[in-house]
Amino acid sequence: MLRQLFTAADIRRVAREQKSELLVLGPADLITPEAVDVARELGVRLIREDVSGAARSPTSPASLPPLKVVRGAGVALEPFGEGLAMPGTNVRLKDVVTSGDASPMAAGYMALDQGEFPWTLNYDEVDIVLEGELVITRSSASGAEVVRGGPGDVIFIPKGSSITFGTPGHTRFVYVAFPADWQSQ
Repeated sequence: MLRQLFTAADIRRVAREQKSELLVLGPADLITPEAVDVARELGVRLIREDVSGAARSPTSPASLPPLKVVRGAGVALEPFGEGLAMPGTNVRLKDVVTSGDASPMAAGYMALDQGEFPWTLNYDEVDIVLEGELVITRSSASGAEVVRGGPGDVIFIPKGSSITFGTPGHTRFVYVAFPADWQSQ
């Protein structure tokens, strides 16, 4: 039986050159732990054929990253986007789930105090409002699109949107971004 070794470089090449989101491994093939991490980061699904030739996912509870819980009350937000916000607008943020957690998505907390903060998203984002009112404004050739969210509301912002985060008073929300390395996109 032929055996092949897959490295992180192989996974990057599959994702880049073959533009594939799936790699089928033979029953005897080897894959490095780094390659598994890179596949997860790039969204490449790994499937392993068993000896009969049937494909199955190699993921088992033993190979999954650990569960993580973040206690929101203990999260200290840090200043963010200095120089971008309107004068007097206090923007604070803290990533709490990152690619370092072996997650393809990121999550964190963000807070704004009275004002606006412009931003262009090169990633998809979902915002879940915890406190106050979050106002998202997206400008386009056909005019401005405005959505307002209060506690418990969920707002989806698609990749490529140039928006303004805003609030008339104070808002605090959880964001979930894909991919996890949203700050480098």
